[in-house]
Formats: sequence, C-alpha cells, structure tokens
Amino acid sequence: MNELEVTIVFHQLWAAINEVNDDGSRKYRYFILKGSSRSSKTTSLIDVYDTYCRSNLNKRMTVWRDTKTDCKKTVLNDTLKHLKRTNRYKVNQEFNKTESIFTYDTDSTFEIHGTDDANTVHGLTQDGAWFNEPYKISKDTFDQIDQRTTDFVILDLNPKMGHWSDDLEKDPRAIVLHSTFKDNPFCPIEQKRKILSYQPVSMCDIVISGVLNENQAKEYDIVNNPLCFTPKQLKELSRCRENEHKKSASAFNWSVYGLGLKAEKPNRIFHFKEISYDEYLKIHATKIIGCDWGSVHPWGIIESKCYDNALYLHELNYLSENEWRAKMSDVELAQINTPDENGEKNGIVSWLFGKLGISKDLLVICDNNRTSKILALRSAGWDYAVAALKPPGSVIDGIDLLNDITVYYTSCSKNLAYEQENYSRKVDNYGIVQEEPEDLNNHLLDPARYIAQHLQREEILIGG
Repeated sequence: MNELEVTIVFHQLWAAINEVNDDGSRKYRYFILKGSSRSSKTTSLIDVYDTYCRSNLNKRMTVWRDTKTDCKKTVLNDTLKHLKRTNRYKVNQEFNKTESIFTYDTDSTFEIHGTDDANTVHGLTQDGAWFNEPYKISKDTFDQIDQRTTDFVILDLNPKMGHWSDDLEKDPRAIVLHSTFKDNPFCPIEQKRKILSYQPVSMCDIVISGVLNENQAKEYDIVNNPLCFTPKQLKELSRCRENEHKKSASAFNWSVYGLGLKAEKPNRIFHFKEISYDEYLKIHATKIIGCDWGSVHPWGIIESKCYDNALYLHELNYLSENEWRAKMSDVELAQINTPDENGEKNGIVSWLFGKLGISKDLLVICDNNRTSKILALRSAGWDYAVAALKPPGSVIDGIDLLNDITVYYTSCSKNLAYEQENYSRKVDNYGIVQEEPEDLNNHLLDPARYIAQHLQREEILIGG
C-alpha cells in the first residue's frame, strides 16, 4: 500500500488494534470512531480490514448496516472504488459479487452484511465486526453480533444524535478515536468548502476565546484590524460572516459535520427526564401497557404509570418479531406457528406477552393497524386489549400533550432514551422546521402517545 494513501485515522486505529496488555491479551476490544463528515473514517476502516485480511490467516471480517442493500450501496461501493484506486483490487484476493465477499489468499474474508437478516445476525460468527453508521441498529442486535465476535468490534458514526454506543464508551476495553475533515488530506476541496460553509460567527476562534462577543465579531473592522488578530483568525472570521450572509451557517451542522461533536438537533421534540427503575417501582399507580406492532421493525411495548399529572414509562420490548423468531427453539416456533381458527399465525403475540410477564388484567392499548393481533391477545386472555384511537390530527395533539406534562423514563429503558432524544420534526427544503414529525424513532413513543391520550380522555391527565 502506498504510504501516502494511508490516513492519520488508519495509523491511530491500527496502532490501537495491535496494542496489548502485559499478559499479551488485546488492550482494547471496542473501537469507536467518531468524527465529522469526510474525516476518512470509512476509507481508513477499509484499509484496516484489507490489511488485517492480508496479514492474518483464516479471519472472517464482517461489515454491518441496518440492511445489506444499504451496506452494498455504501461500504461495498466505497471499498471497490478505494481498492481499485490504490491498485489492490484482486491482488491476492477474489471478489464474489453475488455474496459481496472478498476472499484473500490467506483464506481470510471481508464480508458485507445487513442486520435485516435475523438468521445471519444470530448465526454468523466472525473475528472482526464493523458497524458502519449504526443509527438504525438496536443495542440487542449489536449484542448478538458482539457475543459472536472473537477479536474486536468497530463502530463508526457521526455524533449527530444520542446513541447506545455512548454507554459502550464507558467500557474499560473501549477506545474512542475522534477525527475531523481536517485530518483527511484527501478530502475533496468542494466538500471541504461545503463543510466550512456551516461555521457560524458564534463558533469562530475570536468568539470562542472570549476576545469578542458574537455581535462585536460581526461588526469588527477586518480591514484596519485594531486588535491585531492573526491572518488566520481574520480569514476565519471573514468566512463565518460570509456564511451568515449566505444563510448557510448552522451551529448544529458545524458541530456535527465540521467538528465531529454531538449536538442537539434544532428540530428535536421531546426532553423527557430519567429516573432509576427503583424509583419507578415505588410509584403506586395503575399500570397501562402500550404496544406498537413490528415484524421487521422494532416491536415496541412499554409499561406506564400515571401519578400527579406526570407519566412514567418503562420499556418492555424493542425486538422485532423476526428477531424473536431467530432466537426461538424449534419447539417454541412450532407452538407459535399453529394457525388459529381464522388461519392467522399470531401465537407469537401471546407467547411474548406471557414471556414479559404482562398481567392479563391490565389495559393494553395497541396500534390499530393489526386487528388480528389484538384479537389474538383477547382470545389468549388479555381481555382489555384495545385498538388505539387515532382520529385526524391525533399525532400532533399527542405530541403536544406529552410536551405539556412531565414524562419520566427508567434508566434501563435504553431504546426509549434513544427515541425521545432523536424524535424530531420534519425540516423542509429551506431548512424550516415543520409541525409534523419524521416517521422515525417512534416505536416506543407512539404507544406512549396512545396511553397519554387515553388518560386525557379519561380526564386523568390534563395538558397545558
């Protein structure tokens, strides 16, 4: 490999992978690459995988995104381009286009996968696992792959939202490598200019250092330069002022895509409060269950309590039906696949509710798009399973209600914590935030909304 093609990030990661403890064991298992756009994370990881496969015998190295199709469109496409550009494509290596697998003469493989195939997630073992931008991959799916990985696990992402990997960073075997587009000497000039166009005056050096406030910086005499700022500082200030004039400046975009730092989305909707599970258990109030069906996407089930005009939420399930099926024994699969009198195979519904220990005397408010599943619950003894009422405008009304009251979630409800932080309103082509929410990160928030609106109709909850 041409040394000039190897990035700073590659050197940092390769050194960390090969760092060992006194007993010869790996010092790190988890490598979390966080950074801005165009910081060379993907290219560097391709080089790490390619080098690892060429240097080691019989290693299986896998790459994961939420779907294999998406992984092929992104990582595979970038890999093919990069290996061809650096004259490594099919040098001591063969590529199976159908399976998206590179096989090396070391008998090591570099494989493209998607977590949409539950059987692969629960059946594949590997030596290295790379999660590319795992925003839509659940913590449970990560755990399934992690426990089947021998050598190390890598995650790369832009820190644009809260994520379960934030907790992984606390593991003593984890290392975080931070990079920005400035660390990438191969960043195309036009893309670099685009990223620089996000920087606002409030985030330029002379304002951050406290020499001038934002308004003073916007009015500063750059020509005469009475405070004798350096040419670099003046160039940055001039560019930031131009960004403000062109309305391309964005504190969020600059924080995330320029500096590679986590920032709160300007269109975020909720700010729930966290409590411990012990605190939740001490609340003496009637429980209500909320359910949002999911065969491929998460099957969101939450437990709730209402006390003193506040709603308390605890996550019960986030695995999809397919993920549960992949974990079941043959006996369990046979039990749930027995058709009912209407020919429907809904045994998994009562099976999971029983497994979660959901009492049959509780009210269960379900998404109304799968009537047969609600009927399956009733026939299995959950007599108070009902369809959520969703009249026109109910989504916006429900969002407003949840924002009018205080909502708490248990600290162990990791997916609920993620959703409430990342559930956002749509933004139009002009960057204007709309009232309607994005249809994302709502598998637990939708049932929370069903519950809150039911309690409002019963005059138990009162909005502002």
